[in-house]
Order: sequence, then C-alpha cells, then structure tokens
Amino acid sequence: MNSKITSSFRTSCNRIAFFLALFALNSQAAAQGDEEKLDQFLNAVQLGETEGLLNLMHPKLAEQIDPPILEAWLQSVAYKLGSVEVVLPATSIIAGDREEFTSNVSFTKGTARVAITVLNESIVAFEVQSDELANWFQRPTSLKIYRDRVEQFMTALDSQDYELCLSLMHSQIAEKLSSEVLSEYLEKVEQVVGASRTRKFQFAKLTVLPDERLEQIDLYYEIEGSLGSVTAEFAIRFQGMRGQLVGFRFR
Repeated sequence: MNSKITSSFRTSCNRIAFFLALFALNSQAAAQGDEEKLDQFLNAVQLGETEGLLNLMHPKLAEQIDPPILEAWLQSVAYKLGSVEVVLPATSIIAGDREEFTSNVSFTKGTARVAITVLNESIVAFEVQSDELANWFQRPTSLKIYRDRVEQFMTALDSQDYELCLSLMHSQIAEKLSSEVLSEYLEKVEQVVGASRTRKFQFAKLTVLPDERLEQIDLYYEIEGSLGSVTAEFAIRFQGMRGQLVGFRFR
C-alpha cells in the first residue's frame, strides 16, 4: 500500500485550516458509519489530553507531531473556541478500511468544521477549520525536547558519532553534510576550546512571521574548555506540528 505523510497550514479568506494527513483516499463512497472515533477525538480535544489524543492516532502520524506543539494547539482550541456544545450529525465516506467523518461543531466561543480519517481503528488524519484558530501557533509549551535533541547532537559530535548527528537533523539538511564536514567542525572547536569541555544553555531566540506564527527557535549554548570558549547556535525550524534541527554554527 502506498502511503504519504503531509502536514500543512492553509489560509483561505478569513478561515484557517490545520491539516495533518497520513493516507490519501483513492476512492470514496458515501455511507453511514460508526462515529465513535470522532466522539473520542472531540472528547480528547475537550479535555486537552495530549497523550490521550496521540494514543488515538496511527503511530506514523503520531511520529510527525511534537507533544509540546500539540499541547499548544489544544490550549489554543480551549482558549479561542471553548467547550463543545453541539455536534451536528456527521457525514461519512468509506473506502475499504478507511473511514472519513466530518461534522460541524458548535463551541461556546465559535464554530468549527471537524474531520478525521480512520484506518483500522486509528486516526490517520485530522482537520479542524475555524475562524477563531487563525495563527494559533506562537510557541511550543516546552523547549525540553528540542534542547534534549541539541544536547544529544553535541554529545554525539564530541564522541565522533557522526551518523547519530546526521540522524538528529532534518533529512534534507543531513543529505548536504557528511562525516568529514562534521569532523572539521569538531576539530575547529577543539582548537579554540581545548579538552575537558563543558556546555551551558544560554537562551532561546524566537523568529516570528508577520502573521505572528512562530517560524524558528534558535538555541544558544556556551562551550568552555581548557583553552577558551565558543558560542554554539542551533536552529529549530517548525513545519506543521513538528520542529526539526536545520542548522548549527560555532563562533
């Protein structure tokens, strides 16, 4: 079975749509189906349960979502839309093992069009459209997973595990690097800093787009050694509900 993973933001007129899709439907047939998974999805959103919502998803979809970003989205839904009041009867489309359910939902502060696609009891796509959710992503609720990733990268670089370094970066960036290039970076750091290096997190800088959405976070570290110190900068770029390491430099 061919499959693809996509994540994107769509803005049309005054309507914002957040869409994460794992599998594309090849054929569609109108039918009435079991709406239990839609109810479970809305209940998890209503309760703000990040882990509970991820557990409803197919593992390959969940892999494309950072919990701190999903948590920020859930908080935005709660703040801008409020609680679920009325769920209109859902329309359903069934194609083999895939079922798509769509419903108009009234919240205390607004309305939304909610759609999910289910494959073998797991959500493989979800979409929430509402005027109230425009520009909802301003920052993740925590930087821990991004700091952990950067610090894992620095540890791997120190131990000359260049394969691990590359695996921690965005795939398109990793393709442009090599073990030789990473080795050169390590040599330059060693020449300036020396041995017995220590690392200390300094601060994070946010890059915000004109529409107020967060585009990138730069994490700054100070690396000290027997000879001196350098500043290490790491860029985390956000796409969909995922942040990835796309660049670094030492100065």
